[in-house]
Amino acid sequence: MGVLKKQIKNLIETLSGYDIERLATGSIAFVNNKKRAEAWFSYNAQLRTIAEKFQINCVLDVGANEGQFAQKIRHLFPDQRIVSFEPVATVFNKLAAAAASDPLWQVHNLALGSQATTRTMNVSDHTVFSSLLRTNEYCISHFGEQALVKSEELVTIRRLDEIWDDIVPDPKDTKIFLKMDTQGFDTEVFRGLGERLGHVFALQTEVSLISIYEEMPHWTDIMPIYEDAGFKVVGMFPVNRDSDKIIEYDCLLARADGK
Repeated sequence: MGVLKKQIKNLIETLSGYDIERLATGSIAFVNNKKRAEAWFSYNAQLRTIAEKFQINCVLDVGANEGQFAQKIRHLFPDQRIVSFEPVATVFNKLAAAAASDPLWQVHNLALGSQATTRTMNVSDHTVFSSLLRTNEYCISHFGEQALVKSEELVTIRRLDEIWDDIVPDPKDTKIFLKMDTQGFDTEVFRGLGERLGHVFALQTEVSLISIYEEMPHWTDIMPIYEDAGFKVVGMFPVNRDSDKIIEYDCLLARADGK
């Protein structure tokens, strides 16, 4: 066997025990799949570790947009049940199309919060910026016109605890991973869990170190809400930056008691 072929063979054998991940920075990481919990830098590794540790069997995808996060979940966990929520009608249509051929992926044209009501959604050209809050001057100056509010849409808001029995197939045995990406409204979604909080074993929330919405709560006010509810931070992964400053993190949290 030639030297090059031998090196390739050795490399393939070595990498067979590793997950290969492209990080947000564009770098490539090799994660030992027997030591995922130690790979603090890897979002996928920490997500897999949480899912396995707590035996997660349902993902609530709140603020689903066109289904980007749900598709990541489907790639990592082919048999996972997913329930997605997206309030903006035109975006929901794309979400529904993405989920149409997946029997384990359920979608709802709803916003979630701490009160059952209707409110005005501020819709931007780049719909990931759409929010019940309005983008502020910093957001527009940094991200450009795509972050401007271009239209308004009246949306229905429900509490998770009031629709729980309709979205969770077996409420007693379901172990939830709650992903929230609602552009400044995550804590309201969390409060809407009410007495169903005990079924949530891990969660993801987007926290802003630099506010990009008007009346957006500061991240130091947000984190104690989750900690007081019994969750600890597992990892924080940058979403976007402004030069040398972090604007937003995706924050993974899990039950502090490990149960």
